[in-house]
Amino acid sequence: MEILIFDLSGKMAHFRKYYTNSSSLTYYFPPRTVIIGLIAGLIGKERDSYYEIFSKDKAYVGISVKSNIKKIIQTVNYIWAEKLSDLNLSKGQHTQIPLEIITPQNFDDSIKYRIYFYHKENEIYERIIDAVKNKKIVYPPYLGIAEFAANIEFLDIVKPEIKSDKKLTIDTVVNLDYLNDCRLISKENCVYVKERMPYDFEKGRILSEPPKDFVIEIKNGKIEIESENEIQYYFLDYKLNKENILFM
Repeated sequence: MEILIFDLSGKMAHFRKYYTNSSSLTYYFPPRTVIIGLIAGLIGKERDSYYEIFSKDKAYVGISVKSNIKKIIQTVNYIWAEKLSDLNLSKGQHTQIPLEIITPQNFDDSIKYRIYFYHKENEIYERIIDAVKNKKIVYPPYLGIAEFAANIEFLDIVKPEIKSDKKLTIDTVVNLDYLNDCRLISKENCVYVKERMPYDFEKGRILSEPPKDFVIEIKNGKIEIESENEIQYYFLDYKLNKENILFM
């Protein structure tokens, strides 16, 4: 296994929580379903055409947050449309919707997510590597909604070292399924947030299993874990970075 590592960055982001209605709330980071959709778009896969190719058994995704982020609420004007013909604004009606937006703590900075990706099918994987490494992108990436354009920066392709410890620091978000026998270690200025999000789609955009819970640390991105049993993880050493990761 060799893991593709790249950064996904932009000025603003919105990853709508599936259980919100009139107010559009956002996750702190993109769900796995969003990330595989973005990656599939890089190589030209049409909407809803890639779920089997990027299933949880074939495509492995990890994500870490590499910038200080916060949430703000802005009210956005949308077209009030009950049918297709209303989209031409002939009625002149609008509706105002509160939209929760992720921004960097300092507006001079950018939001930065680091993506760790591996695919079992070599042909698909090589196409994705080529798209990311050489900027051969078919559909441009964005951070949740099309108005929030994103940049992709290739970092490295690394063969991981599989390790196990009873106490460690994880640099990625953590699926709570991994923490059944573990506990989180809380330190000063450490803020853990739990996010419940969709995980994997089947053909027809149907969830293959119920939504899963993930933990993110929003101050420094590092999650401290301790267990009575050995915890297996991937150690990556690349471009002056040494990171412990788990796939989502």
